[in-house]
Amino acid sequence: MQLRILFILIIISIFSIGCSTSPNQAFKPDNNLVTASYRIVDHLEDNMIAHLTYDDLIIVASFVDVSDLKKSTPFGRIMAEQIGSRFSQKGYKVIEMKLRQHSIFVDSENNGEFLLSRNLKDISLNHNASAVVVGTYTPAYDKVYVSTRIVDPNSSIILASYDHMIPFHYKDMNALIRNTKPY
Repeated sequence: MQLRILFILIIISIFSIGCSTSPNQAFKPDNNLVTASYRIVDHLEDNMIAHLTYDDLIIVASFVDVSDLKKSTPFGRIMAEQIGSRFSQKGYKVIEMKLRQHSIFVDSENNGEFLLSRNLKDISLNHNASAVVVGTYTPAYDKVYVSTRIVDPNSSIILASYDHMIPFHYKDMNALIRNTKPY
């Protein structure tokens, strides 16, 4: 009888260990930029104070370095691409800004797409957009902090915001942030 109880306890222990997660695993999904970008959109959608409909048009601008709002890097551009993709996957209408070069500024060093006008009402009228997604980021030692907002272009009111920390434990992230080769 005691042997049977011992056997059951061992099985339960093995099962419990196999199902547990370590603290390091809690951050693992965010090491993937796609997963982090998609998570940001999911949180933005959950936190909207005025919900967008699937007929509303959304513009996603390149994310910029918080220390220099006229500068982006491959990281800022890929974040915008992936966030636009996620909104589209969810059924929202996302305006592809690369096809509208007259209203976008791409600087000579190819630092990203920036809306020429800081006046969100002009953006709304020119593109018939109901929302603009903007974001900033700042790198730290082993992570990058990302702040994302959905803004009503007519009132400049923030409809949703989400702040996220993405750990980076691989060479590619440093290259994306610093705009250098990963190797």
